[in-house]
Amino acid sequence: MWDTAIECFKNGDYDTDAIYLIYKNMSPKLTYQDIANVVSAVYGDTYWTNIQMDYTILSKSLVQGLGIDRSMADQYAKTAFSQWRGILCRKNIADIGLIPTPGSYTESLDIVCNENTPLQPQQLIENWNNEYWKTPVVGKNYIYTRAQNMAFLGPITPKVQMFYTSGGFNQPPSSWIQCFTDKGQSNEGDILLLNGKPGPMDQGVRGASEAFFFNPTSHDHVCVIAVLTYDYFESNDPLKITPGNWNSQTWITHNGAAAWHNVDPQKQVEETLKFYNQDGTEEKFAFLVQCRNVPAGSKISLRNDDAAAKFDTGLIEIGNESQHIEKIIKLPAYYKGDLKIKLQGPDGKLLPAHAAVEIKMAWVLEHGHRRYIDAISQLKSFDDGRNAQDIYLPVGSFTFTGAGKK
Repeated sequence: MWDTAIECFKNGDYDTDAIYLIYKNMSPKLTYQDIANVVSAVYGDTYWTNIQMDYTILSKSLVQGLGIDRSMADQYAKTAFSQWRGILCRKNIADIGLIPTPGSYTESLDIVCNENTPLQPQQLIENWNNEYWKTPVVGKNYIYTRAQNMAFLGPITPKVQMFYTSGGFNQPPSSWIQCFTDKGQSNEGDILLLNGKPGPMDQGVRGASEAFFFNPTSHDHVCVIAVLTYDYFESNDPLKITPGNWNSQTWITHNGAAAWHNVDPQKQVEETLKFYNQDGTEEKFAFLVQCRNVPAGSKISLRNDDAAAKFDTGLIEIGNESQHIEKIIKLPAYYKGDLKIKLQGPDGKLLPAHAAVEIKMAWVLEHGHRRYIDAISQLKSFDDGRNAQDIYLPVGSFTFTGAGKK
């Protein structure tokens, strides 16, 4: 089945031709769902719409190739695209390629920074679940991307691009800065195998990129982004995304071949992160603060000093180590702001090393909002929708880990 689909793809055949040929030659133990799963992966570029795989395109092809009912085809296509089959770059340690990505999508351990000390692919591959992240220094840093062939029964040869942007939330691709490979100064790097050479990756094979050069000019927090392409998914280009809150959020949550790293140790008691409203309309957002092992007596505040969207929570004293804080705000169209975050331990200094604070930014969609139904569908928040409750659609997160004394 996979061999047939791949051969059809390489011959330039339409996906409908591949679907019919697979059907005529498949084992009686296999199903229409198996056909949809395979074709969805091999013909990925056919279904990609710059921000996600469009199940309606695959569904139409299943109807044409198999002659089945459209409602049945819709279900097969939706199920096929609920699992990423191809090159996967993990967004969090539990990421196995489910679409949309459950949990955080900005805590990738497959994005690596080792300051000015180079790493070998073998180190990164053999220690697959180890986090290699040292806060970038001003000057030369080496950054890498890890990736694996997830559930694609055929060889894939990927390439990777790496970008960085100011630490924060909902940053549009126009704010990203391209990184280049250390050798050759190319904007695209190879994924290397255990032998240190690029090559095709069969199902389950893992790899790590060649080194990219990263040269920040300040001590500000940064977000690092990895974007991969390969034989069957060459159209993964974030720079072609039409700007907007929905498009940016959908692209990262529905794309197994991209990841973010937004985790950094606290550097000072008051930190600054960028935040955006990408839409051309005033929109409602929430900052959601989740404490993890933050000692009682610590204090946290959020504020924005810009008169166009000014707010200040004031210093909030933490009463329990897993306290939650929420601040609702409204942002003008196309807004870019500076979120001032004060994080201080009971002694007034940096949070202790065992503590962490995750700050999420969510787009708050009220009943009747143009994206309300779409958000309910993505998050499967059907009970909230029936009750006309606000839907909180995540558009970014940043985690500070403590850097003070335990």
